[in-house]
Amino acid sequence: MDAFVASRLPAATTSSTPQHAATAATHLRQSPLRQGGTASLTAGVLLALCSARGAGRPNHPRAARRRAEKVVRHMCHRNCHGGEHLSPERKRELEAICEKIATPGKGITATDEGPGTIGDRFEKVGVENTEEHRRIYRQMLYETPGINNYLSAAILDPETMYQKDDEGVPFPEALEKRGIIPGVKPHLKVYELPGTKDTVMQGLDSLAVRCREYKAAGAKFAKWRSPLQISRFGPTKMAIEANMNDLARYALICQDEGLVPIVEPDIVMKGDHDLETAVAVNVEVQATLYKAMLDHGVYMEGTILKTNLVNPGLSCDHDYSVEEIAVANMMVLRRVMPTAIRGVNFLSGGQSLEGAAARLNALNKVKKRLGRMPWNISFSWSWALQAPLLNICKGQGGKIPLKEMSELYLQELAIASAAAQGTYQEGFPPDVIREDEKKDAEAKKDEPKKEEKKEEPKKDAEAKKEEPKKEEEKKEEPKKDAEAKKEEPKKEDEKKEEPKKDAEAKKEEPKKEEEKKEEPKKDAEAKKEEPKKEDKKEEPKKDEEKKEEPKKDAEAKKEEPKKEEEKKEEPKKDAEAKKEEPKKEEKKEEPKKDAETQKAA
Repeated sequence: MDAFVASRLPAATTSSTPQHAATAATHLRQSPLRQGGTASLTAGVLLALCSARGAGRPNHPRAARRRAEKVVRHMCHRNCHGGEHLSPERKRELEAICEKIATPGKGITATDEGPGTIGDRFEKVGVENTEEHRRIYRQMLYETPGINNYLSAAILDPETMYQKDDEGVPFPEALEKRGIIPGVKPHLKVYELPGTKDTVMQGLDSLAVRCREYKAAGAKFAKWRSPLQISRFGPTKMAIEANMNDLARYALICQDEGLVPIVEPDIVMKGDHDLETAVAVNVEVQATLYKAMLDHGVYMEGTILKTNLVNPGLSCDHDYSVEEIAVANMMVLRRVMPTAIRGVNFLSGGQSLEGAAARLNALNKVKKRLGRMPWNISFSWSWALQAPLLNICKGQGGKIPLKEMSELYLQELAIASAAAQGTYQEGFPPDVIREDEKKDAEAKKDEPKKEEKKEEPKKDAEAKKEEPKKEEEKKEEPKKDAEAKKEEPKKEDEKKEEPKKDAEAKKEEPKKEEEKKEEPKKDAEAKKEEPKKEDKKEEPKKDEEKKEEPKKDAEAKKEEPKKEEEKKEEPKKDAEAKKEEPKKEEKKEEPKKDAETQKAA
């Protein structure tokens, strides 16, 4: 015993004197709890450790006690209390998934029926049970536009986890793109316990390996169902404990592999039991479940409860109102449901869509009225949603009318969502919200942004083209700066000479004004001198004409008719010549004026 105690002591204690271990063993042997079995042994070890720790460090009794208690806790069966074995990152991951699943107004679509179960449903409506039929049917359930307004999660069968939609996208990935969390059903088949009519679910032995594979395929959570039935002698205590311990062990393994466990104790509606009996059995079952989960060290904040509605048996001879059923359900939750669990999703349990919606709606109304209910209460339905869809297949010659089924499915989800919020009114179906309408509104808002994004590549290309130019300009800037510095003295000289030029220009302005005033006088004098110049030019010509007169007389007589015509035209020519003379004189005077202006400058 001395060696046993010493091996369990903290390092600080074992590293002190060996006398501490001996003292602890002495306390253990002398303890009156030594004879009381395992519990007394544990208490004795605790006393011994505290005593030994106090003897080693008398100044720190509280610290010693805390360390000793931790040692004892790890020595007993609560070695993974409250998810102590999980990392902080894993805990945050589990809590984030639970928060999304428990989104108010949204629920879970349960499509985890195995090939055999869904095959029976197909056979009843005339549809052949093939893998392709199962695939396109599930595709409609996962990709109907608008379902993400009502669904937060979807439970898939292992077969569906590895199937793909028409575009080749795996179903888990397609669901995540729509904001719906994909999960999987990892349990195997129901097994009846020998000698009883009670059952358990198989599949725990290889659960860790399967969870690892499902997580790699895209699953974020898992769901394990443990069915029980109320009868004259059942369910037995053995059956309740066996199933609830299986659920706790399943939850522990799922969290260790990174999946959120949805625990599903399902008390089926078969039987003739009344509502009071249903309340008593549900309290016992759920109390056993949560005790087992706590004992196994399940991290309660990272789990979701999926359970049956507390209902009387189908063969019960007494009718209860939906309000009475709602109060009974709230009674069970308030008595045993841990506040650490974020959400409760009720299964339909074979009820019709209208019946399940009426009960869920009444339950949420009672929740609002009573208050102090921290859980999100919603749905996780299979039969209630799928039964009306499969009825459409009747008389279709084996075909699956996906378009009609899709439209009805969206209307059903709108009803379920309204019931999850306590706003459902029977006979007044809620308005259906379609994802496409939101997309169109968002697309219009995003159009300007898209155009800007299209222009960005052009701007980037132009910017890249201009970069070499900018670099050359940067290289030439020093040269330009040097030239600018050289030209600065010249510019300064020019600036100094500008006042001189302005002064000279002002001096010349009076001269120019006088010249402008004299121009009309010069023009008048020029016109007076024009006749004199013409007379001087014509005098030599007259002398010559006198000598040639005899000759010209003869010719003149011949040309007289022509001259007479010319005389008639002369006045016209003279008038034209007089008009052109001022222009010619102006042209002659322009060179003179230019020369004078140059001299004056």
